[in-house]
Amino acid sequence: MKRRTTPAAQSKDAVRAKPEVAAAEVLAWVSDCLEGGLCFIAKGILIFENSQFAELVETPTSKPTDSPAQDLTLRSQLFADAMAWNKDTLGARGSKTYRLLDRQGQALVYECRYHVVPYHGETGVLLVLQDVTQHTELVQEASQIARFQSVLARIGTLAVSDAPAQELMNEAVTHTAEALQVELCKILVQRESDDHLAVVAGIGLAPELIGKLTIEGGTHSQAGYAIRERLPVVVRDLRQETRFTPSKLLTEHGGIAGMCVPMLVEDRVYGAMTAHSKSVRDYTVTELEFLCTVANTVATVLERRRRADTQRDLYHRLFTAAQDGIMLTDTDGCILEWNPALERMTGWTSLEALGQRPSILKSGKHDQAFYDRLWQALRAGHAFVDRFVNRRKDGSEFLVWESVSPVKDRDGTTQYYMAILTDLTEREQMLEALRHAEQIKLVGQLTGGILHEVRNPLIGLGSLATHLADQEHLPQTARDRCRLIAREATRIDELLESHLSQLRPRPFDLHPCDLPSLIDDTMTLLKPNLTKQNVHVRKVMTPDIPLVEASRAHLQQVCLNITMNAIDAMPNGGELTIAIRMEPRRGPGVLLAFSDTGKGIDPDNLKRIFEPFFTSGKAKGVGLGLTITHDIVERHGGQLVITSPPGNGAIVEVWLPLKPER
Repeated sequence: MKRRTTPAAQSKDAVRAKPEVAAAEVLAWVSDCLEGGLCFIAKGILIFENSQFAELVETPTSKPTDSPAQDLTLRSQLFADAMAWNKDTLGARGSKTYRLLDRQGQALVYECRYHVVPYHGETGVLLVLQDVTQHTELVQEASQIARFQSVLARIGTLAVSDAPAQELMNEAVTHTAEALQVELCKILVQRESDDHLAVVAGIGLAPELIGKLTIEGGTHSQAGYAIRERLPVVVRDLRQETRFTPSKLLTEHGGIAGMCVPMLVEDRVYGAMTAHSKSVRDYTVTELEFLCTVANTVATVLERRRRADTQRDLYHRLFTAAQDGIMLTDTDGCILEWNPALERMTGWTSLEALGQRPSILKSGKHDQAFYDRLWQALRAGHAFVDRFVNRRKDGSEFLVWESVSPVKDRDGTTQYYMAILTDLTEREQMLEALRHAEQIKLVGQLTGGILHEVRNPLIGLGSLATHLADQEHLPQTARDRCRLIAREATRIDELLESHLSQLRPRPFDLHPCDLPSLIDDTMTLLKPNLTKQNVHVRKVMTPDIPLVEASRAHLQQVCLNITMNAIDAMPNGGELTIAIRMEPRRGPGVLLAFSDTGKGIDPDNLKRIFEPFFTSGKAKGVGLGLTITHDIVERHGGQLVITSPPGNGAIVEVWLPLKPER
């Protein structure tokens, strides 16, 4: 029998349900703004999951590689793990990584962060699932670069030392195999009497074959093909190869997939270097370039020694041609060599650097413990490889991947220290641009979320102000104020509509704009705030400032944001100077400068000041003002620069271009 409820009971139930409904709506809205999938599990029940979570768990086709039961799907594994995590104490948190394959067979790496939270007197588990495949690949790439640099540093060390040629080749194949993570690696040198190739060094081969075995170098072999074509040859599966026949040597030792590169010395092929695995494998361009670099370096060393050239001459040839920066010091740290790449990277010429110490590159970003670890490794005879933040001659900073190695004599005595520096600045800038783009995307999503809730009361406010402005019995001053309120309501509505399209910004509707008039309107709007905070405004405006092509509403938002920040920076009062003058930068333009007498901005905060949601001690606000301000100025073709001289407040400069005269 269906229970009937009275209208009063229904009303009471509706009142009780509203908070839960509102909370669910907020949770659903917030979950869509998160980067990654959101899921909540409690009492063995899936309470909530957003669309991103569902999409992520449906993408993989394989089971998690670390799943105890191979028949579990990713969703089932996550549910089982959540039930186990829910046994932890309230507030417990942690993370777990899952490795899977997508529908194209490509590797996926997911990271799931969990947090045990209260739920109806018990606990539940909040899961945030993210695809970290790209981040993992970047970490692996950095690790691979470190391995490759260590090998090149080791070969470079042997090249400038008096080590025998055989030791050089043995070290080259051993470390190359380790860096490429292959089972077989060998060096083949052409005999002068015929086209046969001698196996002079190898790893993964029977030791008795090294130095004694020769193989045919005709075009029917992989090495012979690479030498004839003078090009690298990459094979995914030798069993399916049709260009040539796998050598008996490779077949007997289980080689299946590999690379073979000609060892080039100037315009002559010295031999070939190969690297093979015992399973099917796809080699990357970076791996192929690394093998080419090692092969050409070894070939150059062997050729120069064959001609009885000095090892010092060889080092200088490699040293000068290297795209990475190379520095050589004596054991006291005095710089002996400084290659051209390092000149371009640091701004210090070779003549300026020689005789000085590497401390000329110190940025102050690393503590003493960092340098202690460096010297501990070098004194133990090992290479030290890590990321360094260095400083150029002009004072700017740059990020490098640096490998510092001891250069030893035959008896093992360290004679020199050699550092190889790979500039990572461009890569970091690309990653930072990607991160900023993601932040801007989030700003657009949040703006879209609040747009509906804000516009309705805003429209009502504007309509009421317009109505009051038309009331003739009101004083003219009050009517003017109402018109200003109506214009502000319209402007805010336009701004909300504009920021909804952050991901695909539309061009502003530009019209001639009088900047002095714009400043007057802005100061009128903020007069109560200025008076309350005891902030005096001083205007320094060059006469006859031309009109600029701009969206007046958006420029007024810029001025409001900057002025409000200045007021916040002067809680005990002060002076705000607003200057307008002509100033060419990218071309003819007008500079609008705001200078306050506040406490200024900390240098560390100044670097992050345009990041979304970054605030510094503000009681209110979410940290979007300067992000939006920066975007508006950039979309006008202008430039926003913020400086803060120590103890002299902050200076915000807005430069806007002038339309060329026809």
